[in-house]
Amino acid sequence: MTESPTAEPAPSPRGVLRGWALAGAFALLFALSFPPFGVWPLILLAPVPLAILATHATRRREWIPPVFAWSTILWAWFHWWIIEVSVAGLLPLSLYLACFTTLSVWMLRVLSTGVPRVPLWVALPLVLTGIDFLRATLVLDGYPWYLFHQPWIDAPPVASLAWWGGGWLVGVWAGACSGLLAEWCCTPSATPARHRWLGVALPAVALAGLLPWWTSSPGRPDGTLNLLAIQTNLPTDNKIGWTMERKLEDVPAFIDQTVAALERARADGIEVDLVAWPETMLPSVGFEFGDQFSEAIEGVVRRIGVPMLVGSPCYLGIRADAERGWTWDRHFNSAYLVTPGGPPYARVDKVFLTPFGETMPVISNWEWLERQLLAIGASGMSFDLDAGEEIVRLEVPGRGAGGSSRSVRLAVPICFEDTVPGVVRRMVWQDDRRLVDLLVNLSNDGWFANDDAGRSMHELCARWNALANRTPMVRVANTGRSSLIGADGRLDAARGGARTVWSHVFEVPLPGGPAPLYARLGDSVGWSTLLGLVLCLTVKWWYTRRMCRTAGTSSARD
Repeated sequence: MTESPTAEPAPSPRGVLRGWALAGAFALLFALSFPPFGVWPLILLAPVPLAILATHATRRREWIPPVFAWSTILWAWFHWWIIEVSVAGLLPLSLYLACFTTLSVWMLRVLSTGVPRVPLWVALPLVLTGIDFLRATLVLDGYPWYLFHQPWIDAPPVASLAWWGGGWLVGVWAGACSGLLAEWCCTPSATPARHRWLGVALPAVALAGLLPWWTSSPGRPDGTLNLLAIQTNLPTDNKIGWTMERKLEDVPAFIDQTVAALERARADGIEVDLVAWPETMLPSVGFEFGDQFSEAIEGVVRRIGVPMLVGSPCYLGIRADAERGWTWDRHFNSAYLVTPGGPPYARVDKVFLTPFGETMPVISNWEWLERQLLAIGASGMSFDLDAGEEIVRLEVPGRGAGGSSRSVRLAVPICFEDTVPGVVRRMVWQDDRRLVDLLVNLSNDGWFANDDAGRSMHELCARWNALANRTPMVRVANTGRSSLIGADGRLDAARGGARTVWSHVFEVPLPGGPAPLYARLGDSVGWSTLLGLVLCLTVKWWYTRRMCRTAGTSSARD
């Protein structure tokens, strides 16, 4: 579009070196912005080397190989824990994500060079947020991790923009700031008047990011709920090959941990309203059919007199078959609310299956192909889960603002669901009406093995959805980190350590105040940014083609 389709001359050694240096600088700044380092201010600088490379590279070979290579290394660094689950899965995932980074640089190059030129403070937010939205929500069911706006969660004045348009609006603002910095770096010979304009624009954009901090507030708490979080430490290899012998040891240990934690709380004068276990920590077939594990939980609940939210598989229509052994009609990743009053118990089924962790987007439509790929890349795993058909909300007793009893409405995002903006928003809101007072995320983060940065990243993503929906979230995670996230996205001081056994009673303040604008707009900002990006690219393509035709006609006349 902006580069000649004809053969290019060889790139200069200086241009090649500059390309590798700039691409490497981006990868380094981007990596340092996220866990385990978490130097979040660097994310403001990370896009600048890409913008300089996009506007100054004169040959494709000066920017495509270094951007793609460094991006592949970057994404492999973020996801090295996958080796513990699927050795064959790390390289394809890294290459797949590197394609998005390279596509972003190409689009930035198209928009910010040639005629008409889109200013970098416009092009960068369009490209960064538009491509992030594409990757996070549309392609292959979406992967909303490691997005450009996410490190800003530790800058409350900026993160409060999510009240208006979710994390996507934060991305637009941050991209504009990075674009202004890049514009300054890319135009060193600009006139003093232009530099004065940039000097005014940057503070103005920064001020715009602070306004929501002064105009939005979570409101006063409308009550509390005391939730006892039980963090277990079950390794991933036990989860995949959890033998009956180990189950008979682990489940009683979880029960003893729960009873001991509850007794400590009562000794301290704390009345617990709800106990929560992590995802799939009960190796049951479900409370509908019943087995020794589900019966053990029912016995504990009757003894302690407190409801328990327990992560468990659920098999519906389970039966014995003479030829195939045990079969069933449907299989869910579920959470049960087990109450002292006995069955039937409310059940929440996971509605959004984790892409390539519980289902293979597109590929799962062909069962034979799915089996072959699993045999190659993830031996021992099976993708036989069904997605829940609807969002189920629960109710438990809590305390009102004045100390009176009140009903607390819960939604239970399971594992990956707490990182998906659209799923969490549908759980909390309906027609601007709040349907949920508290989110309780049950996760099994044992998949991260020894990579504690992956656990921190999961928590960081969850914080954005708590903030955007102005709803507190308690994360109860196997291997950690279990935590309480406030309606403002901030973390409670008490957090479970990674790969440890831990228990804690969280006194959760229930939200008050008006619904955030995000409850009504949803992902409209993300959609608008993506459509704006497509529109700008289309106009640029049309204009370039028109100019080429005009030039061709003039040459023919001459």
